[in-house]
Amino acid sequence: ALLVSWNIYPSSIISHSAGDQAAAFVAGRLSLEEAVRVVYHRSRLQNRNTRQGGRMLAVSMSEEEVQNKLLKGIEHLACIAVVNSPRSVTISGDEKTIDEIQQILSVAYPNVFKARLRIENAFHSYQMNRFDIEKEMLSSLKDIRGLPIQDQKQIFNPICAKAKLYSSVIGEQMNDNIPVNGQYWWSNVRQAVRFYDAIAAIIKDEAANVFLEISPHPVLGTSIRECYELTNQQQSPPPLILPTLKRKENEQITLLTSLAQLTTSFHVWQQYFHTRQILPLKNHEEYFDNFPLYKFHLSPCWYESKDSSIQRLANRIPTHPLLGIRQLNDQTSATWKSL
Repeated sequence: ALLVSWNIYPSSIISHSAGDQAAAFVAGRLSLEEAVRVVYHRSRLQNRNTRQGGRMLAVSMSEEEVQNKLLKGIEHLACIAVVNSPRSVTISGDEKTIDEIQQILSVAYPNVFKARLRIENAFHSYQMNRFDIEKEMLSSLKDIRGLPIQDQKQIFNPICAKAKLYSSVIGEQMNDNIPVNGQYWWSNVRQAVRFYDAIAAIIKDEAANVFLEISPHPVLGTSIRECYELTNQQQSPPPLILPTLKRKENEQITLLTSLAQLTTSFHVWQQYFHTRQILPLKNHEEYFDNFPLYKFHLSPCWYESKDSSIQRLANRIPTHPLLGIRQLNDQTSATWKSL
């Protein structure tokens, strides 16, 4: 809402795991009431798996490498839960198995980055099949249609609702015929997060080159850059990726700094000019059609005493060709000494 109040609107929306509900709401697929219900039931039901022997491990390897080198033969104990980029994968599963995989990485692949997530749950894994989570989620959300909302009063913003919605559940753009209903939200809980596929779809569609990450702390910037670097985009300018918040940093400074970078971004201005019609150059006063008008404030902001003005001007031209050298004294009138 704050970004919209500044006239900042998305052309495309992409979400990640728990952010899918907010994305669906902003994109006009869920009403506020429906979005809150999805958040509530999703959190309530997944919490049943907390502290039930599940863990997650982030690994800097490709999906294929993880599948062949780390998970082969133990797919029933651990699986790929998140694919953020061509070389960023998260494994989810049994705590003991995750510990063993971490030890294997330390011995066999010591230079590969690995980090256990600070959570006590195996999200997006087979463990979500327990405790009747699927059955109760489908029952709790059975009346949610999840199709584009026609009632303008029920949507977040009509301009945001026109943005393209890219889903990390299916890994591609959501067309108007794909509902974000109860079955979709169960897939959001159980299936792997296909963030890399969704970003690849954005790159293919040339749908965005500026990303504003709305989260408590930016965690996806590196993954987005890797997606662009490894998806034949070397010839294009790198994307601009900005945070809205940073952990342990001033919130206002972080947000306003990103706003300033967004305002001066080459990508934004290039897109602006591409969406404007340029008139024939009849004269120099009318060059762009619908160019934003600014009311320039012409009153002077420089206040200076007379003595300061005399001294400043004297220092600028120390020697006059006819009068000689300017004398700096307490007099307010100019005094010169002939050469």
